[in-house]
Order: sequence, then structure tokens, then C-alpha cells
Amino acid sequence: MEKQIFYFGKTTKWDRITIFLYLILSIGLTVYYRNNPLNYKLHRDILFAYAFGTHFFLYLFNYKSLRNLKVYFVWFAFGLIQLFIYFKLKDIDYLQNVKGHASTGLRNTVPLLILFQILRFISAKTQGQELVAPGKGSTTDLFDERRITIIDFIAFAIYMAAMILLFFYD
Repeated sequence: MEKQIFYFGKTTKWDRITIFLYLILSIGLTVYYRNNPLNYKLHRDILFAYAFGTHFFLYLFNYKSLRNLKVYFVWFAFGLIQLFIYFKLKDIDYLQNVKGHASTGLRNTVPLLILFQILRFISAKTQGQELVAPGKGSTTDLFDERRITIIDFIAFAIYMAAMILLFFYD
């Protein structure tokens, strides 16, 4: 029996570890911000790297996990929390960078997760197989060990372009 594109499955050890580590990282950054209120440049840099790293990590290393809607909705919940935090931080002047506000990336997790599902759906309908992330210098993906197709490269380029454009669009 063929697995449906949208399904709720069991979480894997990888899922639980990545979610737990991300939660610890998020809590740790919150504690750091509260205990170091005057280091503005470092706050901007960390906030930017946290958001950018999240989006990059989700596509490149968690694309297989995001196929499972149970895991997807956990990350979607993280995205909603980040959106709430974005609205709290967006008007703080010291988080303003030259090319935009450091918190801008926090608002992008939800739209990028939705884009990911759209790209998955397009991949499944056009090539009859799941979307995978291209690896550097490899013709196969990291988890499924299947050959990367032109659709996979195009989807990756669309996601990365959207990620970058959303970061710098205020």
C-alpha cells in the first residue's frame, strides 16, 4: 500500500532529539537575553543566526521528518511562538540591522513551512516521489539515498530564494 503524502506517523528518535535540542536552544537563548540586556550587537547577531539557522536546518536536515504531520505541526507550533515573539521584538530599535530588523526571520518560519508542504505536494504530483534536499557534491539525498532530480533542485532553489527574500523584506 502506498503511503499518503499527508499522514500522521510515529515520531522517530531523530525527531525527538531535534525537537528537544531546539527547545533547549530556544530556552537557552531566552535566558541569555534576559541575563545580558546590554549586549545589543550580539543580540542582533544571535537572533538573526537563530532564525536563519532554523529555516536552513528544517529544509536540509529535517525534510524527511517534516513529511510526518505530527512532527510538522510541532515545528509549526514553534513557528507560531516565533511569530508571537517577532511581534514583541519588531519595534525594538537596538535590534535594527543595516538591512532590516534582526527579528524579521522569526516571522518567516510559518510561511516557509507552508511553502515546504506545497513543494512536497508538487514534487509528489510531478515526479511521483517525495521531495528531498540536494546534498553538497552528491547525486543522492542524505536520508533516502535516492537520486536527486531537477525538480528537487528547483524546489530547493525556490525555498532558499523565498527564505532570503523574506529575511530582507520588511
